Amino acid sequence: MQNDPPHIVFRKPVISDAQTIWKLIQISPPLDLNSLYCYLILCAHFADTSVVAQSSEGLCGYVSAYIRTDCPGTLFVWQVVVNPVCQGKGIAKTMLKTILQRQYAVPVSYLETTVNPSNRASNALFCSLAKTLNTSCEKRVLFSKEDFGKSAHEDEILYRIGPFDTQIQKEKT
Repeated sequence: MQNDPPHIVFRKPVISDAQTIWKLIQISPPLDLNSLYCYLILCAHFADTSVVAQSSEGLCGYVSAYIRTDCPGTLFVWQVVVNPVCQGKGIAKTMLKTILQRQYAVPVSYLETTVNPSNRASNALFCSLAKTLNTSCEKRVLFSKEDFGKSAHEDEILYRIGPFDTQIQKEKT
């Protein structure tokens, strides 16, 4: 892609990336840290819908995502992480565009994710992506803070971006 940050390769994750991804999530609050086993499964079973960003210094970003089984044209983005020293270079947005430009059995025309209200960076990222895709971004509470029990977890706001045509977007990006 012509707008990729320099010296970064965007590729599908492999099992050997899981430990580095797990460590990257550890140093990236407010992301929820899952078990290393979870990241092994994500790298093994969801590589086609996920992406890593790798620079000459090592892994600098990761997006985990999957196609919703109940809605095959919708890609759900679970986590987006960029190494704090690499933030602000467009890596997260390029990772998302990389996933959207892949070929799937059913073309993807919607992207969904959840964002906490206090996560300004993610809010900006997904609103910017919707603008880039020339489409809308609808928001609603998916999981309320009450759904998380007595933890101090915020609401999880569902962002639904679309519809869009990824084939058209390939030509524009």
